[in-house]
Amino acid sequence: MVYYTDGKEAPALDRAGIRDLAGLMGEAFLEHDNWKLVIPDPDRRKRALTSMFLFMAAVVNRYGHIVVTMDDGQPVGYTTLMENRDHEQVSFRRVIRCGALPAALAFLMSLKPRELAAMRGFAAAIEDFQKGHTHDPLGLHLYSTAVSPARKGQGIMKRSFVWAEKRFKAAGYTSYSLETTDPANLPVYEHFGFQLVYRSTLPGTDRSIWFYWKAL
Repeated sequence: MVYYTDGKEAPALDRAGIRDLAGLMGEAFLEHDNWKLVIPDPDRRKRALTSMFLFMAAVVNRYGHIVVTMDDGQPVGYTTLMENRDHEQVSFRRVIRCGALPAALAFLMSLKPRELAAMRGFAAAIEDFQKGHTHDPLGLHLYSTAVSPARKGQGIMKRSFVWAEKRFKAAGYTSYSLETTDPANLPVYEHFGFQLVYRSTLPGTDRSIWFYWKAL
């Protein structure tokens, strides 16, 4: 389901909407310290991020929820979420079903072996966390959120989070959780009221991954 912060709702984004989401997410994440470490080359990093968000958005668009942050009648930010009780999440089978295999292959082909290993380490860290912790069946897993770089620092996403929390709470959801590998995100999530529940080290690195939770 797609929720627009101006009150409009839709069962899904159209193809142009998915492309816009992927492009904005890719642009917003381009200068994140974590991604700069994983993929140092900026051109390949941009291609990889756009491809990654294309196949992820295609799956979330069909099986999860998307909050479109509106300002002056235009989409300026996106938040993607999946339900905890949906155990399949963004699987390879769903990527194929959603017609997003070309984007997934483009993402994989844009990575060097060392970078691909880093992505596998990230996935392994999340899997280990999932196995070792109990999760709220009525909770939501926040996959990614971003605002247009030109609109950062204006409080737009904070207002969007507040709006989304009220909307999802009214729909019966009781919490949501997320993970991050970027230390710069920590004060932001804590400012939004998230609580740190776990921290671990990414396999084969000295970098950390943090897991946060918040009640709705």
